[in-house]
Amino acid sequence: MPEAAKRVDLFFDACNAHDLEAVARHYAPDVILVAPGGLAEGLDEVLSYHDVVWRAFPDERFTVLQTIAQGEEVATTVLLSGTHTGPFLLAGGEVVQPTGRHVSVRSCWTFTLQDTLIADHQLFLDQLELYTRLGVPLLGSLTPVATDESL
Repeated sequence: MPEAAKRVDLFFDACNAHDLEAVARHYAPDVILVAPGGLAEGLDEVLSYHDVVWRAFPDERFTVLQTIAQGEEVATTVLLSGTHTGPFLLAGGEVVQPTGRHVSVRSCWTFTLQDTLIADHQLFLDQLELYTRLGVPLLGSLTPVATDESL
């Protein structure tokens, strides 16, 4: 297994332990994280992101399903699972109070490492699937898009 993939495996071990200090040891000081809800720049913001999610899902677990590595680039598919027992900040800024629901959602994570540390981290997941599993109502009404009748 390539070194970058081993580092990512250790990162997920630290995440599963919910150990922010251990997670921090895998990130570069100027790390950038792009995830649902926005951009986190620098170690403090990235660790804050993890902390917010773990407060909402204190039993969150990460099960790596597949890893693809090439040089310092690593992509993983991950099953996220946990029970929603704390306030959860949605991508639009609204907060969902605890539902007590257990959810499992597949996700894709990409990592770029520099000098064995994660410098760029991107997380993709189907937010609609997550919100549906939490029972979050869709905000706003669905309105048809205006079309040009001449087409």
